Amino acid sequence: MWIISDKKERLPVFSKRIQTDKKIVKCLLRVSALGVFHVKINGREIEEYFMPGWTNYNKYVHICPYDITEYMQRENLIEITLADGWYAGRCGYTTKANIYGTQTALYAEIRVTYADREEERICTDESWRVNTSKIVKASFFDGEEIDYRTQSELWERLPYAKAYEYSIPFEEYDYEPTKKIDFFAPTVLFEDEGTLRLDFQQNLTGFLSLVAEGERGAEIEIRHAEMLNADGTLYYANLRSVKATDKLILSGGKDFFDPKFTFHGFRYAEITWKGRVKLSNVQAVALSQAIEYGGKFECSNEIINRIYKNALWGQKDNFISIPCDCPQRDERLGWTGDAQVFCNSAMFNGDCNRFFANYLKLIRTDVLPDGKIPSFVPFFIPVSASTAGVPGWAEAICVIPYQHYLHYGDKQVLIDNLPYAVKHLEYYLSHSENYRLRVVNPFGDWLSVVRADDIDGISQCSLGLSASLISKTYAILGDDANAEKYAEIYRGAKKAFRDEFLLDDGKIVGDSQTIYALSLAVGYVTAAEIKTPFLQSIERAGGRLTTGFIGVRHLLPALCEVGAVDLAYKIAKETEYPSWGYTIANGATTIWERWNGYTVEDGFATPSMNSFNHYSLGSCVEWFYSHVLGIKLSAEQPVCISPSLSKELCFAKGEYKSKTGKIAVEWTCEGDGYHVRVHADEGLEYSYDFKDRQVLSLQKDGNDLYAVLK
Repeated sequence: MWIISDKKERLPVFSKRIQTDKKIVKCLLRVSALGVFHVKINGREIEEYFMPGWTNYNKYVHICPYDITEYMQRENLIEITLADGWYAGRCGYTTKANIYGTQTALYAEIRVTYADREEERICTDESWRVNTSKIVKASFFDGEEIDYRTQSELWERLPYAKAYEYSIPFEEYDYEPTKKIDFFAPTVLFEDEGTLRLDFQQNLTGFLSLVAEGERGAEIEIRHAEMLNADGTLYYANLRSVKATDKLILSGGKDFFDPKFTFHGFRYAEITWKGRVKLSNVQAVALSQAIEYGGKFECSNEIINRIYKNALWGQKDNFISIPCDCPQRDERLGWTGDAQVFCNSAMFNGDCNRFFANYLKLIRTDVLPDGKIPSFVPFFIPVSASTAGVPGWAEAICVIPYQHYLHYGDKQVLIDNLPYAVKHLEYYLSHSENYRLRVVNPFGDWLSVVRADDIDGISQCSLGLSASLISKTYAILGDDANAEKYAEIYRGAKKAFRDEFLLDDGKIVGDSQTIYALSLAVGYVTAAEIKTPFLQSIERAGGRLTTGFIGVRHLLPALCEVGAVDLAYKIAKETEYPSWGYTIANGATTIWERWNGYTVEDGFATPSMNSFNHYSLGSCVEWFYSHVLGIKLSAEQPVCISPSLSKELCFAKGEYKSKTGKIAVEWTCEGDGYHVRVHADEGLEYSYDFKDRQVLSLQKDGNDLYAVLK
């Protein structure tokens, strides 16, 4: 039974007492909510955040299992606090709340197994009590307000919960929860009698925790921001309508602030108060999905090292229930374009098996009847030309499952998503003429530095990429007939591209870095065909990049493929605008949404869209693994070690935890040659290909390899 509280002045706390004289050998708790919940058992918290996660509440809701045997005693009190979350709170792109509903509700069941094998099942019903918590209100966007003066009633005097008639399918929660992953001590920037301005040295997703002592009724406010204005005050303009403000009303004793139902994207915080207040133990708490991060990368260049760290933090900061675009402003949506360009980097970094399997399920849930893939999921706004079926975004249903298979080898993920990928391609084909895609693309190479007439070419690449990956998927599944069918569609898309976009002088219409890199990645052109105009496009930009969200993933690999390996490294090391290094020189500790988020000449870019924590432009991280370290994945053969060596670095080293074990690669530049070392776990199969490098010596010891190359 679903239960609710009819009290609205505070967040409700639902509670149940369980008393027994018998020994408990097993106790399982399953919880779901219309909203988000937080569980305490005998005063001990289950330290997970924003459960049961974000789903399309019109289709299904997660139910979350917990083994609480170790929490149980002879007399037990289970308390579950409920907040609006995504269900009844604000979601991106709108100032409205109640996207899915207005009434938060709780469902829970407790299964107790006793030593005598008797079992007892306790479910939420009208015997549960309802208290009002200290939390006055809680919002992802606006913050959490806690009144520590609130006194709890005796449990026996609390009113009973009310039954709520509601029906929605449950799906088992089956991926990592959001948890605390790190803590940061502050540097004090400014302090007076009523203001404390802090820098935590890292742009993160989470909140401040602290201990406050002061007069009863004294109020403290905490505001959060990613950047500072020129005068040293916090820069709030890019938050748009988000307040990002937490509030404490003190009890008169010692109050510990540790919010449960909000998160902010910030590096800086300002705490203000009136009256006599003492603060202690102030720290920033970082939240993320509790994913195991087995990837490592390091090299001799500190700019490249910082790019890697920034992208890794951008991944952690934006993996909150789903892969979000940003953690700070009134958006925080699961954009499919962002996810598909970054998923390979993310999977190299950590074990995203279950995380992306869940995200793909969200995509499948929200696919439109005509096959259009939403531009973000969960999908909750009216359909338009920019919200579904957009090239560069829609092929997430093809790209993510294929990359997932390369990393984790799970054919079931391919099987689950293939029908939706096919339907997506059928939508493209229904809007094509002789395999020439005519779907409107409002995004193109989103936030590229220069304008180029390459949108139609990018869209045509999306058609071919979708067909190619569907063909490869059928081949993996052993369906040769369908593999050939979609290979033929790919060939048609390739011919249409070459007929319309490939010019006689070798240039491609649009003449942008992105169209060259992307068309090469899709296989429409050869490296020899586009090498000259591609390198000329780099030269015109002063040896720097101009790519946006779609192109940046393919730029550095494409340069390596055309033989311009040193140039790829130079672009990665660049510190002049536009570059990753320029953002780092201007204080970036995460990847920015746009190259010109802040420039010395112009200050901050337009605040209506200027996040300083977006992972999309960090998709270069896959190049660190696949080209710098040379860890290349394939559906047809084992891992192949084939680094793109360059004297632009003195050394590079790193690790990747594959589905069959860990593999580590290290290379050093010594004189005129290179020393390459590979260490792989026993049983992990791999090959090596040093391309045109002369092999001076090569030794294998078990699963380890040592080579000297020239």
